[in-house]
Amino acid sequence: MTPPNNLSRFSRSLWLALGMFVVFSILFVTYVRSEKQIDRANESRLQSHLLADELRQSSDDLTRMVRSYVITGNPIYKQHFQDILDIRDGKMSRPVDYHNIYWDLALADDLRLQPDSGQKIALLELMRQAGFTEEEFAALAKAKANSDGLTGTEFAAMKLVESTTTPTDANRLKASLMLQDAAYHQAKAGIMRPIGEFYRLMNQRTLDGIHAAENAAALLRMAFVSSGLLLVFMLWRAYRALYATLGSSVDELYGRIIRIGHGDFSSAIPVARGMENSVLGWLSETQINLARFDAQRKEAEATNQRMTQLYAALSQCNQAIVRCSNEQELFLQICCDAVTFGGMKMAWIGMLDGQSKQLKPVASYGSGTEYLEGIQISADENEVAGRGPTGTSMREDQPFWCQDFQHDPATAPWHERGAKFGWNASAALPLHRNGAVIGVFTLYAAEINAFDRSARDLLAEMAMDIDYALNSFEREAQRRHAESSLADSHHLLKMIIDTAPMRIFWKDKELRYLGCNPAFAKDAGESVLQDVVGKDDYQLAWKDQAEYYRADDRLVMDSNTPKLAFEEQQTTPDGTTIWLRTSKVPLQNEAKETIGVLGIYEDITEQKCIEERIHYLANFDPLTGLPNRTQLNDHLKYALSLAKRSNGHLALMFLDLDHFKDINDSLGHSIGDALLIELAKRLRLVLRTEDTVTRLGGDEFILLLPGVDAIGAAHVAQKLLDAIAGSYWIELYDLALTASIGIALYPADGVDLETLSKSADAAMYRAKQEGRQCYRFFTQEMQARSARNLQLVNALHHALERDQLQVYYQPQVAMQNGHVIGAEALLRWQHPELGMVSPAEFIPVAEGSGLILSIGEWVLRSAVRQAKTWIDEGFGPLIMAVNLSAVQFRHPDLPELITRILDEEGLPHEYLELELTEGVAMHNPQGVIAVMNNLHERGVRMSIDDFGTGYSSLSYLKKFKVYKLKIDQSFVRDISTDPEDKAIVSAIISLAKGLGLKTIAEGVETAGQLAFLREQGCDEMQGYLFSKPVPIEQFEALLKQGFVF
Repeated sequence: MTPPNNLSRFSRSLWLALGMFVVFSILFVTYVRSEKQIDRANESRLQSHLLADELRQSSDDLTRMVRSYVITGNPIYKQHFQDILDIRDGKMSRPVDYHNIYWDLALADDLRLQPDSGQKIALLELMRQAGFTEEEFAALAKAKANSDGLTGTEFAAMKLVESTTTPTDANRLKASLMLQDAAYHQAKAGIMRPIGEFYRLMNQRTLDGIHAAENAAALLRMAFVSSGLLLVFMLWRAYRALYATLGSSVDELYGRIIRIGHGDFSSAIPVARGMENSVLGWLSETQINLARFDAQRKEAEATNQRMTQLYAALSQCNQAIVRCSNEQELFLQICCDAVTFGGMKMAWIGMLDGQSKQLKPVASYGSGTEYLEGIQISADENEVAGRGPTGTSMREDQPFWCQDFQHDPATAPWHERGAKFGWNASAALPLHRNGAVIGVFTLYAAEINAFDRSARDLLAEMAMDIDYALNSFEREAQRRHAESSLADSHHLLKMIIDTAPMRIFWKDKELRYLGCNPAFAKDAGESVLQDVVGKDDYQLAWKDQAEYYRADDRLVMDSNTPKLAFEEQQTTPDGTTIWLRTSKVPLQNEAKETIGVLGIYEDITEQKCIEERIHYLANFDPLTGLPNRTQLNDHLKYALSLAKRSNGHLALMFLDLDHFKDINDSLGHSIGDALLIELAKRLRLVLRTEDTVTRLGGDEFILLLPGVDAIGAAHVAQKLLDAIAGSYWIELYDLALTASIGIALYPADGVDLETLSKSADAAMYRAKQEGRQCYRFFTQEMQARSARNLQLVNALHHALERDQLQVYYQPQVAMQNGHVIGAEALLRWQHPELGMVSPAEFIPVAEGSGLILSIGEWVLRSAVRQAKTWIDEGFGPLIMAVNLSAVQFRHPDLPELITRILDEEGLPHEYLELELTEGVAMHNPQGVIAVMNNLHERGVRMSIDDFGTGYSSLSYLKKFKVYKLKIDQSFVRDISTDPEDKAIVSAIISLAKGLGLKTIAEGVETAGQLAFLREQGCDEMQGYLFSKPVPIEQFEALLKQGFVF
């Protein structure tokens, strides 16, 4: 073999890869610079906006100052007016970051908030330095000139106010009109139009620059990625060139050489296609030649040893046939001799199961007998387990010789297990009894081609000897079986009759008893079986029924026809009547003549009682004895058909007890059950005979009133409420009950049970909502609400998976400095057909349908993830507030769920604030305290939402682990005009300070509300004055602004 010049190919590939790496590095540096060019273009665009905004804002600030001076006469506003002009014209130093309104630069006492920059430069000069085009600069210069021109009017107005020692109201009014008339506004518009033109020109120029930079970056990015892929390809190509030279990895090649050096030729060296001229290919050819020489020598030695061992095994087999007394003993000895003397690795015998057609191992010996555990070998060639050596031998009744067990397709399912035990050849020989195949003798050898012609002959002779022994065992077994079968049959028949639970008797033609079993004798009133023999029915316990029994027995004998499984009654010795299921057949002799009657019967009294009980439970409530829904359906069908024929009326009432669960929870279900029984009695007394009252379960009842119209139904409903409201003495308790009743009328509210039930149920829930202990009729408005509720429930089931739910965020602002310090996560639902669904509508639906848990977990995880993102992006510490519903808060796994979400998303626990409404907190204060303590220990903050609306107990409030109270917006809304709301808000803030808690006011919408809350010392605010709830992108814009007032 002559090796190709693979080395030069490898060198070329390596140099190409190095060159590609240099290109890749250059493209990477160029691409990074192009991305920075995009950033510079965006920065230029932002700076242009800020300069134009400053010109526009200075004009607005001048107007505010002159108007404030004209109205108030305060000289400070005139001074501010002049300061703005001086800053804009470069006569006065610019404050640091001078981009907002002038008032933001001063406090109420006119002290500067911002440090002085020491730079005096006119705004137009700054614009000229910004690199605007001539057309853009001309537009800004025009706006500046128009603004300067307007200051003449503004100075004139101030001069008019100062025209006298004491300014008069007339002068102020005239000056004010100068600043409000059409000419003034037109002059203002003359300032804004050039600025607007500047925005258009600047936007067009800067956006074109940004787009050009982005396009260049995109091209470089594609070139960078392409070069990276090409570099990977070059490296892969160099590796393949080296691999082609060696034919394998260096480690594999070294290992192969070491094995051959130690004389190991057992396993061939695999050479991949195309690698024949590699170093590994040369090594493989050398190994093959050495292995062939070694195998020929070993094969000759093994053949001589196998024959010697097989002769010894045959001799031992013949001795075992003489010595062994049963099949199992023989099988075990044969397997042992085949391994011990015959040199086999393992031998086993399997017997054919006639029913399952599976071969089951009965004896085995040697290495790998555990292989037989759970093995399934079939005689069916359609099954994989039936196509192996053993199954084929059994099915074809021929020996099967497998000379290469590990590579023969017939043994493929067992290759893995055979390799484990060192099996390389196998033989399977069928075993016979009386000429039929009953099993297989299977042997495994360690050598390939272990079964040559001589070995096959010896093993076939051994199988024939085993067949002879099996036939001998069969003949002996048949003889013993015949001797015992007759005795066994007699004993079995007597045992069956004596121990059978059914009563068995037989009579002669004169209807005298010939015999019976003990169970029958006991029923007949006799303790000894022989006392029944010879007697007739007149002499036994049922003598009053003797004539009936005799006539029935005579009928069976005369008709020669069995009478099977009929029911009858019988009187026992103690006078009790029981139910029997009896069968009678005529007794015949060998000549087919009737010589008597045989009877069998069983006591079915208990079964009869059970059937009656089942019938009762199928139609009545087991607790109250009232009819159940099954009977209600039957009665309603009849009542509806009667009402349809006669055009009559029908009323269906749905009655539900108020707060019945509290009785069960506090006093126990036994008291509750007794109360329901007493209630059922009262309901029956109120209703007519033809009326039906049904208990559905729990504390729900349905009442059917045939022939009753709306007036009658209202009368009955009131009577029911009065009857229910009476006192109940249950054991030692004096209890009181009330109920809510919904009424549906036929045919207005439905024409079948389902529709009427839904209508009555909806009306009952309306009664619950309107105070309980009352009744309400069904209306179409309820139908519409029910349909809307069903529509929302169905849509809400798919809202999450279809990405219809979104989390909006409303900023929470610090009163001290106006900075955004937190956000409240608020759920929004945008449905493609229903539009934006109000949370006030769909949140109760989610709670009622059980979806609130999955939705609430999604909202919590989304809010936590977003808070972590904002913090990572450098927006500083940000508290994320998330509302909890009552259902979520009462879930036992809430603390673990919150901890898991925080840990999975990586948000520190102290940055999450959970808001709980005051009403939920006071529903179960002790339970709330336990949950709050648990969350507090985990580092999670808690606050009370809608404070002031839930009747808080101050004794509990001081025990709650909360750090903030949120003042409900209903108190904030009118604090500017309503003294009571002012007092309430002031009290809440004072209370919070006394308890060491913070306060946040929600619903802040006006500057007046803000001023009052600041005066009272409120810590934080939230409301439309700062921002409505907004999506993520808009909220991030607020965060970048930093403060909102």
